[in-house]
Formats: sequence, structure tokens, C-alpha cells
Amino acid sequence: QEQWYQRRVRDITNNLRVMLHTMWGVLYYILQILGLRDPGWVPLGRQSSAIPVQEFQGFISPTEFFSNYVIPGRPVVFKGGAKQFPAYQKWDDEYFLSFKESSQWMVAYEVGKKETREGGADPIPFAEYIRRYRNEDLYCVTGLPKFLRGDLPLYPPINCEFVTSHLMDDLVMWFSSGGTKSVWHYDDYENLNCLIRGKKELILASRSELELGHFQEDGSFSKVDVDAVDTDTFPGFKKITFYNATIEAGDCVYIPTFWGHVVRSWGRNIAINAWWEIYKTPFECKPSDLPDFKNIRMITDSDIGQDGEEPKETDGTRGMAGHMRLSIYSSLPLRTLGLLPRDQFLGVMEFSRERLDDEDDSIDLSDGDWLKFFDHLDKDKDSNLQPVEIDVLNFTDEKLFSLMRNIASPSPRNDKSEL
Repeated sequence: QEQWYQRRVRDITNNLRVMLHTMWGVLYYILQILGLRDPGWVPLGRQSSAIPVQEFQGFISPTEFFSNYVIPGRPVVFKGGAKQFPAYQKWDDEYFLSFKESSQWMVAYEVGKKETREGGADPIPFAEYIRRYRNEDLYCVTGLPKFLRGDLPLYPPINCEFVTSHLMDDLVMWFSSGGTKSVWHYDDYENLNCLIRGKKELILASRSELELGHFQEDGSFSKVDVDAVDTDTFPGFKKITFYNATIEAGDCVYIPTFWGHVVRSWGRNIAINAWWEIYKTPFECKPSDLPDFKNIRMITDSDIGQDGEEPKETDGTRGMAGHMRLSIYSSLPLRTLGLLPRDQFLGVMEFSRERLDDEDDSIDLSDGDWLKFFDHLDKDKDSNLQPVEIDVLNFTDEKLFSLMRNIASPSPRNDKSEL
């Protein structure tokens, strides 16, 4: 009874929030028509002419994809590439409900199609969502249920054994009746998003212009209203160079890490994005032995599972080594120059140093020790870290901690000879 009451209160609160957003949208257009509102407040991405994202008919090879797009960080669209997927042929509501698992498999969803990042509702059975979504203001954002993963072959551009075995993080379903709008945000994972139903427009901005995007200091999104950007409050949007990608059912789009983007959708809409860890070192692509995503192990895997199922063993949290790589790759020098100079390493590692104290307080590294760590990674001794030197941090935390203990200077805290 108490859980039902709490759920009703949350639903009512979310519905009020949606209603207020809708009323604000109507008021905005009325004021615009009457000339009482600044006409410069236009939807995000309309501040200047957007550059079209490059398109291919169908997919390209993994080698070309990683060499020309993933490693340099360039978005690209694959027109019609997903039309051969079983999901494209099968995925309608009747098909979903034909699975007995649909009544037991829990999915996450949000009340309101304009994203706010204020939290979603409690998970519900997939079948319940399907019965409700056409008539209610709902948006399902959830790990793709495992009983549907056999309908998705490994996306051809990332069908490499190294990627599917070591880098895959999550497979997420975005499912609505259309009319959704995301917040302005960026992802710290590589993202290949395939649209199975509907139409989407993506407005993007390069990772080199991240500082102009007014992102929250404690998050990867902005509070800017994507329907009406106040460029007095958010002046960076007047300077950003925008890119545009419009995709329809059967198309896929690659969104590089740290590229700002907002996504709008129309019509019954189902998209599945594959997220994988940042890795910028060239590698030989050997195709996976697995035909689809059904048995691919994900690092995070946000699929909730069946009602009452035991929680997964992993919560998807990056380890210490992963956070170090993320700190370096997200730094301004890496995003703009493609390298990290030695004299900027300590500043970039500030968050990692705090995290290390929390992870293992037996490791006490001075500034000099951290620079020794830099020198250990800097194999060509040019005083810059390149991606090929950063990606060695893909090893386990145990190996990382062992290396740091060897680097640490003797001190009363870690020198046993003084005990």
C-alpha cells in the first residue's frame, strides 16, 4: 500500500511537471506571435546554419570506421544500414507482446517526453509500458531486454572481437510514440545509434567546443531550454559550429565521445544505441564469432531483468584505471590537440588523485611520483601522452595499484623500514 502511494505521488508530480512544460511551450509561441518575446530565443541548433554530417549508403568496414571516424572523433551516418536487421522486420507492439517474458521483464521509463534529468518513474513490466505509451506522455529509456537481443546482429562497423570482448558497455533502448526531446548533453562513451522505427534529428557540436556548451560542472548536460535558447544567459551557443544529422528508420548514426548533442524524434520511435569504451589506438579487427548481441557481455548492461531477479554482479562503475583514461581523454588538450603535455598532467589528474585516496589510502603519491607515472606512460619520451600511450591504462586496477606502489617515493606512510 505504501509503495503504491509513493508511486502515485511520483506520477502526479511528474505529470504536473509535464503539464507546466507544455504550458510554457504554448505561452512561448503565443508571445512570439504577439512580438512580446525576443525572436532570438530559437531552438538549440538554429543559432546558425548547421553543417550536414557525412553520410554513406549502408555500412562501411570496421577498419575504415575506426580509422577514419572513431579514432579522430568524427560523426557519420549510415543510411539504410539497419534495414536488414531482424528487428527492422519484426518490431511492432504485437510482436513484443508475443513473448511471455514481456509481462515479467522490467523496463525503466520517464514521464514526460522532454527530458529534464530529474529522475524517472519506478520500473514497470515491458508489456504494461506497451499498453500505455501510445496514450500517455511516456518515454522508455532502458537496457534492451535480453529476450530481444537476438533480433539485433552485431552492428557491422563494430563487429570486431576486441570491441565485443573488451570494450562493450551497454545496449540501450529508446522507445516512445514520438515527440521526444533530449537535454543538451554529451556522452563519455562511443555511441553507434540505430533507428528501427520513426525519425530523429540530431544537432551536434564538436568535442573541441565543449567549453562553449554551458554544461553542468557536476554532470554532462546543460540546463539550457533546447526549445528556446536564451543567448544572453548562454552566450556560448552564438559561437558554436553546429552539425546536423537527420535519420529515418533503418539508418544508424555514430556520435563520438564528448560531442554535445540534442536529439528530437517523430512518429513511433525505437532506437537502440550501442555504447563502448573510448579506445583510440589502431588495432586489427577480427570479426566476432557471435552473430548478435544476445551473448555479448556488457560492462554496465542496464537491462533490469525480470521482476524479482537478483541484481547483476556489476553496477558498471569504471575502475580507477578507467577513470584515469576518462580524465585524460576529456581534457582540453586531448580534445583539441590530440595529446596531453607533461606540464598539464598534474592538473588533469586532480580528480583521479582524490579518487585514489578513497580507493587505496596506502598509496601516497607526491607530485614528483605522479610525474614519474607520466614518464612511465610516455614511451617515446617526447613529454606528451598520445592515445596509444593512454590506452595502456585499459588494464586492471590491481595492475595499476601495483605499478603505483613501485613508483611511490618512500615516506613514513608507506616505508615499512621506518615502522
